[in-house]
Amino acid sequence: MSKLALMLALFSTLFCSCSPSLVEAEYLLSDGELACVSWIENDHLAVLLLPQAVVDGFATYSHSDPAMAVVQLVGLPSSNVRQASYDSLVSFGKLAVTLSATARGVPAGDVDAALCLEVLSEGASHLRKTFLADTLASITGQSDPFGMLETVKQATVFDLRTSLALSQNTDWELLRAHLKRYVEEIRRVQRKE
Repeated sequence: MSKLALMLALFSTLFCSCSPSLVEAEYLLSDGELACVSWIENDHLAVLLLPQAVVDGFATYSHSDPAMAVVQLVGLPSSNVRQASYDSLVSFGKLAVTLSATARGVPAGDVDAALCLEVLSEGASHLRKTFLADTLASITGQSDPFGMLETVKQATVFDLRTSLALSQNTDWELLRAHLKRYVEEIRRVQRKE
């Protein structure tokens, strides 16, 4: 189920319209296990997956709501912070997996986020005219969720859900500093490519 959650979050965040000219991030919080941050720099989409517990913990520490806390934690200006239900993410993820498995002729169990992204990228111009686009638009709130995917030349997922562990003694300022540094390194690589 975690693999499905990863793909769901990836594609929900991926299709929120990020602005390629400004480096602003789209933030997606779910009522489930993860929070997603995505941004585009030099036609390279980066998707950062965080445990929702980290966002909630930092929100408690900073006495702010999770929408503000995730922006403070990551350090990128926000173009949009959205909340999506876990059920809607699961529904879209199942559709994306089925589409990818059918398109490539592989079992659904062999479909990962990279394959889904590849299939959806290749078919973005055609998928813009389908009910899948309508389903995705209802999740993201965007009128043309596949439009952005056509402009992206490369996409990378950075899954930190198993890398960030919390304890009663979590140093939130140190965690925030390290996370901001991590994001800056990702952006540095994006600028070089």
